[in-house]
Amino acid sequence: MSYENLCMNCMKEKGSSEQCPHCHFHNDSLQLPPFLPMRTIVGGHYLVGAVTESNGDGTTYMGYDTQTKTPVTIREFLPDTMVRRSSDSSALLVREGSQETYYSLLSSFLELWGKLQKMNGLSALISVVDIFEENNTAYAVSEYVEGAQSLRDYLLAAKEGYLPWKEARVLFMPVLSTLATLHQNGIIHRGISPSTLYIYPDHKVRISDFSIPECRMVNGGLTTEVFPGYTPVEQLGVQAASGAWTDIYSFAAVLYRVLIGRAPIDAMVRLENDEMMIPAKFADALPNHVVGALVNALQVLPEDRTRNMDRFRAELSASQVAEFASEYEEEEKARKRQKMYAPHPIGNKDDTQELKFNPLQQQALNDGYVRTHLHEEDEDEDDRPRRDHTGGTAKTILTTIMVVLLIAALLFGILYVTVLKDHFTVDPGETTTVTLSSDVKVVEVPDLVGKYYAAIEHSPRYSSFTFTEVEQYSDEPSGKIIAQDLSPGTKVNEGANIELTVSKGPEQITMPEVTGSTYDDASARLTALGFKVSRSDIANDGSQISGTVKSASLSAGTQHRKGTLVVLQVWDEPETLPTETTTDSDITEPSSEDPNFFGNLTGGND
Repeated sequence: MSYENLCMNCMKEKGSSEQCPHCHFHNDSLQLPPFLPMRTIVGGHYLVGAVTESNGDGTTYMGYDTQTKTPVTIREFLPDTMVRRSSDSSALLVREGSQETYYSLLSSFLELWGKLQKMNGLSALISVVDIFEENNTAYAVSEYVEGAQSLRDYLLAAKEGYLPWKEARVLFMPVLSTLATLHQNGIIHRGISPSTLYIYPDHKVRISDFSIPECRMVNGGLTTEVFPGYTPVEQLGVQAASGAWTDIYSFAAVLYRVLIGRAPIDAMVRLENDEMMIPAKFADALPNHVVGALVNALQVLPEDRTRNMDRFRAELSASQVAEFASEYEEEEKARKRQKMYAPHPIGNKDDTQELKFNPLQQQALNDGYVRTHLHEEDEDEDDRPRRDHTGGTAKTILTTIMVVLLIAALLFGILYVTVLKDHFTVDPGETTTVTLSSDVKVVEVPDLVGKYYAAIEHSPRYSSFTFTEVEQYSDEPSGKIIAQDLSPGTKVNEGANIELTVSKGPEQITMPEVTGSTYDDASARLTALGFKVSRSDIANDGSQISGTVKSASLSAGTQHRKGTLVVLQVWDEPETLPTETTTDSDITEPSSEDPNFFGNLTGGND
C-alpha cells in the first residue's frame, strides 16, 4: 500500500497536494541529516514523519504504524555530539573516540524505555508500544493521541493565565501518584515543566519527553536540556545528588506557575539572592497547607527540600497535613525549629502587597515540614476589643502596677551588683544569651559544617556573624563547608567572625608527557604530582632502550582527580639468545656437498 498521500506531520490524508489541508505542513520540504529522511521505514512497519522534538539524547518523529494503521511517535537515540548519519544508509556512524561512551548511553536509553514500557497503564504516562534496535541505534515507539496540548499552551490560552487551586488540584494530584511510582522504579524525569506535561482531550495530564540523565545535567557529556525556572540547582552545576527531590522541585515550580501565573525565578539566581514572591491576592486565595507544601518543595538546596512524592502529596492534601506535622514534631522535638511567618498587611489589602517567599534565606524548612502562617482574615467588628467607657480606673491601676514593678526590678539589679553577685553561680550546662552593659549581644555559634557557603553567606539567619572563606581541595562537593574554626555552641559577641573551610572539590592534576623518560624519573614525577603509578613491562627486541616508558594509560595534558592510577608501559631488558663456548676441535670445515654450503658463503642464513 502506498502512503504518498499521508501528511508526514499529522499523518492524515492530504490528497495529491503537497501542502496538507489539515495542518498546512509542506510535505515537499526536506529533512536534513542527522535526522532520518521522511518516509523512511524503521522496525519493519513504522513510517517516519517530520521531526517534532529533538534534544541532547535523541529526536522524536511523528510516525505511522502501517500494521495497525494508526499514528505513533518514534523516539530515536541520536546524541548529535557523538554521531553522524551515513550518506548511503540510515545507519549512525559513531565519531572516533566516542564509541565507549556512545554504547554506554545507548544502553541507558534502552533501559529507560524498557522500564517505561513495563509501566504502561499508569494514569499519567503515555504508553510505550515498541522498542527495537536498528541502524546502530535504538528506537522507542509510543502511542499518539490527537488533540493533546502542552500545559504551556493550555495556560497561555487560559483567560487569566493561571488556574485556581480547586481546578489545579484535580489536574495535578494524579500526576504525583505516577511520579511516585516512577521514582520507586529508579526513574527520575529531570525535565518536568509546562513544556513536558500535556493535557489530553480527556482533561488528564500526562508526562512526556523522557530522556537519559546525562542529557539534563550540566557537564553530562551531551547537549544539555534544562528549563529555566523549573530546573533545580543540582542539574545546573552545583555538585549535589539528584533524586526524587529533583522532580519535586520541578513539579512544585510548575504548580507555582499554574497558581500564580508567572514562572518561578531561576534556581541559580535564587541561590545567589532569593527573592521569590507570592502576590498577596494569590496568598490570600490559596489554602495555607498548599503554600506550606510549595515552600518545602521549592527549597533551593536539595538537602532542605521535601524528599519524596508521598510526603509532598500529603502536604498538598489538607486532610493529611496534621498527621505529618504530628509525626515530624515528635521526631524533631529535641531540635530547635523555626517557623515562617508571612507579614500581616497594614491597612487594606491590595494587589501591591506581596508575601515574601524566601525559603533559602529564612531557612524555614527543617526536614520537610513547615507551618506557614498567612494573612488572617480581618476580625469581625463584633470581635474587636471595645473601649471601656465607664472610666479610666482600670488603666490607671495597671499603669501604677507596672511602674512599681519597674522600680523593684531596678532596685534588685543594684542590690545584685553590689551585694549578691558573688552568691550566685551559673550552671555551665545552661544555654544563655547575655546582654552586656554596652548592648553587645552574646550569641551561640551554629553548626555550619555540611552546608553550602553560598547558602549561608548572605542569609539573614546568620546575620549575627561575619565569615571568612578559606578554600581547600577535598572529596566533598565544591562549595560545601567542611570545617569551621569556632566550635558549634561557643558563646561569642554578635558580629564575631567565623573562618569557614570551603571545599574546592577534588583536586585536579594535569597528566604530563612521560613517554621516552626512564621509568624511575616518570614514576617520581607522577608521584610528586599526586598520581598513583603502576608498571607493566613489555617485550623488547633490542631496538628499544630498556627501562624507558613506551606509553601511559592517561593522555598528556588531560585533567584527573588526585590519586588517579597511571599505568606505565616500560620497555623490558632486550631478549638475548644463549651463547655456547666452542673449541677448535668442535669446528669442522664445510663440505661442498653440504646443502647450506653456498648459503654459508653468501651469509644467506644471517
